[in-house]
Amino acid sequence: MTLNWFVRIATLVFSAGLALAGNSVTTALGGPRLGLIFDRAAGDMRSIGGIPGAAITGDPLRLGFLISSAEASPAQDSALVVKARPYSVVLVRASGADWVATPLGVPPAPESIAYSPGGSAAALYYRDGLVEILTGLPAAPAVAGSIDLSGLPAVSAMAVSDAGSFVLVAAGQAEPVSLYRAALNSAPSLLGSFRSVSSVRLFDGGTQALVADVLANTVYQISDPAGAAVTQVLGSAQDGIQGLVAADADSSGRRVFAALGNGTILIFDRSGGATSAIDCACKPTGLYRLAGAAAFRLTELSAGPLQVLDANSVPRIVAVPPPAQAAALPEGRR
Repeated sequence: MTLNWFVRIATLVFSAGLALAGNSVTTALGGPRLGLIFDRAAGDMRSIGGIPGAAITGDPLRLGFLISSAEASPAQDSALVVKARPYSVVLVRASGADWVATPLGVPPAPESIAYSPGGSAAALYYRDGLVEILTGLPAAPAVAGSIDLSGLPAVSAMAVSDAGSFVLVAAGQAEPVSLYRAALNSAPSLLGSFRSVSSVRLFDGGTQALVADVLANTVYQISDPAGAAVTQVLGSAQDGIQGLVAADADSSGRRVFAALGNGTILIFDRSGGATSAIDCACKPTGLYRLAGAAAFRLTELSAGPLQVLDANSVPRIVAVPPPAQAAALPEGRR
């Protein structure tokens, strides 16, 4: 039996089991939490309860307002969300047995939000080229300052350091896309040019960065992005990269994962080991960090199960059944 068929059969069995359980399955706030996810159809956040291989998609958090967009912290203990009509940015985090929403003193309706690797800082990018930096997340959020990128093309991908001291931004949508480093209250510095960038990630304490160039089918590693910024190829078409979607690293920085459009996840060992691959039997939309050292959500909420890469030990693909409401809807109505 191929891995594809094994994943599909396991998913069907798991989903059927939860369907028999009905809507009585809920996620307790105090139990293990694999992650948080934005449910666009419900205009709310959901908690993914449990651990890889034994997780469920919980009910909406019912925060009392509609959400137009959201970004979950890598620590999965909070999220930055944009309230809809009227727009404003709030921090949603677990507090005791409930979820609380704290208004933040930043402009409404950012175009994109990026968390730092550890979740202690975030960068909010606005259409006019302003970047607001938040630090002290999630317990003591504060606006550390802003960065003016109005002289650059629109930002397509972004990363911020845990201290909030600098950001990396990919400016431009297609060839060429320029990567800049920018610190608070200072002009951006050009680090390099690429063909088309889908993701920029900082890792290894902010001493390393990854750039996924989807047109070049190449993952680049940038050493010392806050200083000398030395760029080298980590993986390319010669290593099997075709249809690159995104790249990210585990919490140790030893392994780098590259998600491909055909469902293959390539795993590069930065310590010199052989490159390996695993098939998710899905079409990844990105690598979205979940709780743990090396767990990533690969797909969005839909009528089907979420697919998760669990590489905390031996890499495997596990499924998280969709919420009951989503499972009842055809894919096209989500």
